[in-house]
Amino acid sequence: MGVDSPQPRSLDGVKPIVTTPGIQRLERSHVEISDPADADEFLEDTYGVSMRFRRRLPSRREGPVLVHSRAMAGALAIDVVSIAGQMDVRSDPLNKVTGIWAERGEIDTTCDGARAHVAAGDIGVLAQPHLPYKARFDETRMTAVLLDPPVVAGVAAGVPSSHAPLPIRFASLEPVDECSARAYKSTVSYVRDALLSDPAVATPLVLGHAARLLAAVTLSTFPNSATASPSPHDRTDHQPVLLRRAMEFIDANATNDIALADIADAVHVTPRAVQYMFRRHLETTPLQYLRRLRLHYAHQELLAADRTEVTVTETAARWGFAHTGRFAVLYRQTYGQSPHTTLRG
Repeated sequence: MGVDSPQPRSLDGVKPIVTTPGIQRLERSHVEISDPADADEFLEDTYGVSMRFRRRLPSRREGPVLVHSRAMAGALAIDVVSIAGQMDVRSDPLNKVTGIWAERGEIDTTCDGARAHVAAGDIGVLAQPHLPYKARFDETRMTAVLLDPPVVAGVAAGVPSSHAPLPIRFASLEPVDECSARAYKSTVSYVRDALLSDPAVATPLVLGHAARLLAAVTLSTFPNSATASPSPHDRTDHQPVLLRRAMEFIDANATNDIALADIADAVHVTPRAVQYMFRRHLETTPLQYLRRLRLHYAHQELLAADRTEVTVTETAARWGFAHTGRFAVLYRQTYGQSPHTTLRG
């Protein structure tokens, strides 16, 4: 990214708005569409799935049938969508964990027997990520938060998304309680209005934290397979809280030269206690976790890199792997191919 986006092509009934250029991985777009057929085509293209629409527009309508604004950064997208009249949609799986917050109007959604009615001011989950759904939007303005399922599963398991277990499944499309709903809305507002509104703030590290922050609040707000049945030990042991803080510190400092003592100091426990927490709950050590995290980021960088401008040696060094040969061995063990193959791909 980091360059101006091309001017949107004008379509009949579509009023393109100049796209705000992003910094590095942040992209912003805004469109207003007046023709229903163009709106349907835009939604299918934007979400990358087949959808079947049925609309009932007001008899007296002024303005667009669809207004869509997006701030997208890798595994995270936040859409602000206004829909005129009533729109029914049957959709193939979005393959996204999608939280919805109605600011105006109503939304009714059904997926695999689970239902949610989201009125103005309410929140919900649109659907199970990997299942088709149907929904009705009635004079709706909403904020939709879309997260890649591996990111959510990785946050739930406490590992990078590349090592995450099976995707999360939601036991309900509605929040567990009003307190959780308020926390969800506060977090979404913070990310949408503060982090993603300022390109100077939205650095790759900040964007990564934002995605994991939204994943964490989604998991705590909506009942799901990762948090549905805690054991008595989980309810009484405070170490997982400290473990999460340690992991957050490691993630925030993945590009810095940190040691076990720094991690222990950040969470105010002894180095031995940090070692114990990681071995007990993640079956690894803090420094092995840090190395795995850096390897994950190196992998993501190689996937997105231009091989004419980036080398494996430079990427490995940037993420703390001074010995390129050892980096290549670890990379192949983890991803099943050499880093050079990934870069050439």
